[in-house]
Amino acid sequence: MPIKPLFRFVVLCAVVAALTACALFAKYEVTSRAMRVGMPLGQKIGALTLLSAVEWRANRPDFGGFSGLELGEGGGFVAITDKAHWARARLVLDGDGILTGIDGLEIGRLNGADGTDLMFPFTDSEALTQTADGAYLISFENKTRIGRFATLRASEETLPIPPGFEALPVNGGLESVLALPDGRIIALAETSGDWAKGFPGWIIRGDQVSRFSLARNDWYVPTDLSLGPEGEWIYLIERRFTLIGGFGIRIRRFALTALQDAARIEPELLAEVGEPPLVENYEALATARDTSGRTILYLLSDDNFTTLQKTLFVQFRVDQ
Repeated sequence: MPIKPLFRFVVLCAVVAALTACALFAKYEVTSRAMRVGMPLGQKIGALTLLSAVEWRANRPDFGGFSGLELGEGGGFVAITDKAHWARARLVLDGDGILTGIDGLEIGRLNGADGTDLMFPFTDSEALTQTADGAYLISFENKTRIGRFATLRASEETLPIPPGFEALPVNGGLESVLALPDGRIIALAETSGDWAKGFPGWIIRGDQVSRFSLARNDWYVPTDLSLGPEGEWIYLIERRFTLIGGFGIRIRRFALTALQDAARIEPELLAEVGEPPLVENYEALATARDTSGRTILYLLSDDNFTTLQKTLFVQFRVDQ
């Protein structure tokens, strides 16, 4: 090949390589963006006040599908996706404690018992909670179980499987898990085979397991639980989806003391949302306390890794 054509070929290859590198870098960017959603803030929705709503974005294939949320110190938080990835970032709050954005992004993959990446069919992670010793508990559908991870990068330690887990359907299993300060673990399924019996729940304390049920009302199913900062209420987010009405969400709560063996729990309704732009496929819930001591709820939606849905981070204040 003559020198000039060869030179042009080398330059072309270098340009293509540079563009490819840039594309790969962009694909796996390490920052995220959050934009305010255009809706009236400060509005009352039932017993809640809408404080903020932002759309969270990042240009990488492992971002999205969020199904669990845990808040940490200084605004830091951890979220998990339903494909066994974890994401770590920080809430940006203004002087009044209002959510204005999200800063930073770190994403990693959960490890199985052998220390390697979790792979299908063990990857359907649906809920996240943190124990008193700092470990993370994550519930899984498909291969139904609760995994304990000493850190986000640690190997999974699968907790003993309580009776009844094996009967849960592949895509209707443990959608919620909650570690309580007294050491109990609460697990709740999103599928109710019998409308009258409601949704099955488990109270796990070591080797002791008791059962309760969450009363079913309308077409809503539970997607996450969170203990309020006051330590008295358990907050519950529920979702419905119909071909005609699309998504709807409902936020309810029940007293912590209601968690008793064989109890049938009927939560109190706080708010219901069925209209855009706020309505989405919310699967993650966390609670906090503002500077005035009021309970704040954070909801995070699952976009199912599609461009037709959004990852929304919504902040509510509980007014009663």
